[in-house]
Amino acid sequence: MSNRTTPDGDIPAMQRLYNRIWLLAAAAIVFFLVAYVGWGLLDLLSLPVR
Repeated sequence: MSNRTTPDGDIPAMQRLYNRIWLLAAAAIVFFLVAYVGWGLLDLLSLPVR
């Protein structure tokens, strides 16, 4: 195996995401924000109407 750097075309997309730690952190925050807002809306919509 060679230690030479490879062009971006040879690196898989998920590996490029994992190499960018701040982008990965932002993606995690957005995911959890959407999940909790979605869960809250689902909980509100499941309440009985009086």
